[in-house]
Amino acid sequence: MDGLALDGLALDGLFRRCPEADWAAAIDAIEEVLPGDAPSPRGLDFLGGVPVPLRHRVRDGLADVLIRHRRETGRTLAGCFPMGQGGRTPFDRLRRIRRLEDFPAMLVSADHGNTFNRRFHREHVAGGAFRIEQPGPVAAPFADCGLPDPEGRIAVFAVAPFVILADRRRLKGRPVPRRWSDLLGLAYRGQLAFGGWRRPGGSFGAHVNHFFLLAMHRMFGDAGLRCIAANTATLMHSAEMPRVAGTTASPAGVYVLPWSLAGICPHRAETELVWPEDGALAYPLWMTVKAAERERLDPLVRHMQGPDLGRLLADNRYPPLCPEVPSGLPPGARLWWPGWEVVRARSTADTLRAATRTFFDAWSPPCA
Repeated sequence: MDGLALDGLALDGLFRRCPEADWAAAIDAIEEVLPGDAPSPRGLDFLGGVPVPLRHRVRDGLADVLIRHRRETGRTLAGCFPMGQGGRTPFDRLRRIRRLEDFPAMLVSADHGNTFNRRFHREHVAGGAFRIEQPGPVAAPFADCGLPDPEGRIAVFAVAPFVILADRRRLKGRPVPRRWSDLLGLAYRGQLAFGGWRRPGGSFGAHVNHFFLLAMHRMFGDAGLRCIAANTATLMHSAEMPRVAGTTASPAGVYVLPWSLAGICPHRAETELVWPEDGALAYPLWMTVKAAERERLDPLVRHMQGPDLGRLLADNRYPPLCPEVPSGLPPGARLWWPGWEVVRARSTADTLRAATRTFFDAWSPPCA
């Protein structure tokens, strides 16, 4: 695979941004990932993915870096940045990889706990095959919640904070929740909605916001999760929440969703965006690089951790950790993160599965 593979890319959208002299380089720098079985990530210098609202802008910035690198050095970097428009991608193969040479040299991801299988992590990640520095100093909210990796294997370049969007009309006089613990209260019975969706005839289990369930379990245990279940009116896609909150079609009074989406809710008179006092849930956007390839991939690393991307992230409510760019966090804002010792613990996957079962055993879906 040669150049930047962009799944579903509208090619002339990129070419219009390139001077005519760069067209040939742009063509050489792009190869599409086609639908079908997941392509192998073997041989990729770069495999990347970010949340949907950022994909086109981040992809374009990476394309510029690869084109400039080829123009200046004559060398091509092979990469893939799937756009989520159908078909399987190299991301679908990562969990099955056992050999270091089959893994991409650099990975950018927003996936939570679905990248390295246990054997690969033990032999290669924990064994020191991946190293990347976290530029510092990072802003206090990031440092205080422990986002910088003390082992230097992962660098977090931004977070997607999960916040509360309250629908005052739907709450009908109930107080607007200010802390995560408020969501356990009897006052919010049948008032909560958080991320989840299902295919027709399917279940929510595979497509629920596991990070939210993990956070609630870490904070409040099984009993707290059962309270959350009792208060949950429905699960719905996060992108739908800002459209319905504050309208007559609103199914809940309290929505848990990314700050980037809560901030674009158009029904401002009927809703309130709440940054929880005990900290918005910091979902990380992260990257890692094979230690042996770090110097060769420096242009990509510097771009992902640099101020140009940092400003884009901040403008779209994905606070960057780049020390050269203001984070864009609200004054006094706190973040909550479970900690690297939790993320890396072998027992966490079992804990999350058990927490998910606890929630669904206690929850009655709206159609039940």
